[in-house]
Amino acid sequence: MNKPAAPSPKAKPAAAAPTANKKAGGAVPASAEAAESPPPFFVLGCVRSGTTMLRDALRMHPNLACPEETHFFRWGEPYGTEAMSRSLSNNAVLKKHREIDGITEPEFADLLRQCGSRAELYTRYMALYLQRKKPGATRWFDKTPQNVYGALLAASSMQRSKFVHIVRDPVNVVASLRIGRIVKVENLTGACNYWTEAVQIVSGLKRAYPARVFELRYEDFVAEPESQLKLLLDFIGEPFDAKWFAQLNTRQVDHKDEGVLSDAEQTVVRRACAQGRRRYGYETTEGGSAKPEGKLHANTNKVPGAKKAAKAV
Repeated sequence: MNKPAAPSPKAKPAAAAPTANKKAGGAVPASAEAAESPPPFFVLGCVRSGTTMLRDALRMHPNLACPEETHFFRWGEPYGTEAMSRSLSNNAVLKKHREIDGITEPEFADLLRQCGSRAELYTRYMALYLQRKKPGATRWFDKTPQNVYGALLAASSMQRSKFVHIVRDPVNVVASLRIGRIVKVENLTGACNYWTEAVQIVSGLKRAYPARVFELRYEDFVAEPESQLKLLLDFIGEPFDAKWFAQLNTRQVDHKDEGVLSDAEQTVVRRACAQGRRRYGYETTEGGSAKPEGKLHANTNKVPGAKKAAKAV
């Protein structure tokens, strides 16, 4: 089915893209990002939780652009150290991602050398990406699940940024990790901690910045993608038009009954992740129902003026 032509949303123009071949003395600081431009946001979470599916849906929005995974906030070495530069420069997967993004390795080496922080690296990398891949977009976002490990640094160094956390039943996450189509983790402790550490970090992020974090469950998104997208876009202050998402196809994938994990192993996962499972409504109550503790997208998550912006089409 051909995608219907989408009406052009009214949006503020994106900031001019800085060139990648500036000398170090002319590097564009992260603070130089135009204050009136829409702030970026990060899609975070545990791997195998639906982050790619959500990214692909958001890419259908005419205002939004997202590259392949970047991992700029993933590793703990300080920016500018040799260890950090090696982690980003020598990774074969990330090289392939940059090739898809239209960023050459010499250009990326220049950016690493010229930028003074991860925030500045994001600002300049994304400007190049938008310029080459989606010049009509007015806002960038990043989808790197493992950036959750640097979420607090991202929030404090990019003070207008927002965060979208998608969470999935950890039994399915651990089973998917055991299958290993993208990331393979055999050890149950390691697989459980992929999930537990992500939700614990996001819990701390929400306490620190409650108005900048939006959460949704994978299961809710695949069941009702349109209503979940409306809530998310309202949160970030972007308009919604169903025509933009006409080709969106979500499908629930359940690994629990595939024999990947034994009943005993599933019990281990449920116990190891019990606190987070209760928080997100994956633990059934005595009455047989299950729901998150509190609202995932409470009123404190709403950005002032978001509804008004969403009606600006």
